[in-house]
Amino acid sequence: MRDNVTLLAGAEQVDAAPWLPFDPRAVDFLAELSAEVLRGPDTRRQEASAAFGFWCRRARLEALAARHASPLPRLGRGLAFHLAPANVPALFAYTLAIGLLAGNANVVRLSSRRMEGEAPLLAALRRVLERPEHAAVRARTSLITYGRDDAVTADYCARCDARIVWGGDATVAAVRAMPMPPHAVELCFPDRWSLAVFSQRAFSALTPEERGALAHRFYNDTYQMDQNACSSPQLVLWLEDGGDPACRARWWEAVAAEAAERYPFGPFQAARKLERLCLCAMTMEQPSVAAVERYQGNLLYVARLAGLSGNLPSLAGGFGLFFEAALPSLEALAPLLPPKAQTLVCGGLEPSETAALLARAGARGVDRVVPLGQALEMDTVWDGRDLIAALSRIIG
Repeated sequence: MRDNVTLLAGAEQVDAAPWLPFDPRAVDFLAELSAEVLRGPDTRRQEASAAFGFWCRRARLEALAARHASPLPRLGRGLAFHLAPANVPALFAYTLAIGLLAGNANVVRLSSRRMEGEAPLLAALRRVLERPEHAAVRARTSLITYGRDDAVTADYCARCDARIVWGGDATVAAVRAMPMPPHAVELCFPDRWSLAVFSQRAFSALTPEERGALAHRFYNDTYQMDQNACSSPQLVLWLEDGGDPACRARWWEAVAAEAAERYPFGPFQAARKLERLCLCAMTMEQPSVAAVERYQGNLLYVARLAGLSGNLPSLAGGFGLFFEAALPSLEALAPLLPPKAQTLVCGGLEPSETAALLARAGARGVDRVVPLGQALEMDTVWDGRDLIAALSRIIG
């Protein structure tokens, strides 16, 4: 291993022999990692780590195996090289897990700017990898870190059978310029943004207790990661299907109350949020910002947009800055969605029916339609692609 590359967990040199997807050795390792995460006090109290632990429990893995069962034999591609982002906690663990489940050996590069909060999860992963019964998984797993060094990245790319890039558009473009073997496959997850559609009629009928429960779920979708995740809603569209428009203010009051209890709001978050709001107010034209409402002081900002026409622009709130607008009908949604729109969170609407409507309308954007509280739930189908199928091959 190069002097400027630090091994965080696993083996320095990996055994790249492919396995069958959902190999029992991989499933056993991830199930034990789930138990380790969920019983560890440091990982259990961290929401992102606990969510990962819950995601890879054995029952969930068995359900995924059934979902991805293939009528023809499948085999992993070999060595998968992953570039994990710095601003989404636990994503390094999810991409590793998916690579393992697809039957691959994995080298996962964690950013040198990774969050301190990831340390307990990384430590738990290291402990489980070191157990003798998981020696075969350890031999095909390498978690590394290094500074910005294109030569190191290019070396890994030149030797991989699959490349998985999580990052912004600039990162994706830079890595795509690095050659891979001709047979290798690539999955890139560039900049995306997400939104929500809430039924005004349904939200008007909510009791305070029901509203509070949904606000808790919305907090998990947004504030939990400072809206940094590509699947965190930035925009709320209120479907004008009846009800009382005053329910919108009641909703934001409930969200602000939830944030007041749970969100670690400090000077940095306040300054960045105000900066982003001012930039949007000065630069956005179609649509422009018509008004701004504040809740719980400056804990929550809601920027109301003046009308919708053409493709929605990429919206970047964060730290409790949200945008909102009225939507005359669900049929009016599809023409507004650009390719960069990723996840649609539904409130008071049936996600499967909404997804079917968007498909019939030929929407160019939105790959996921989920209920409130599931925006950040990782899946083996992501950005419209079956990751297990993409990272394995059919033998038939």
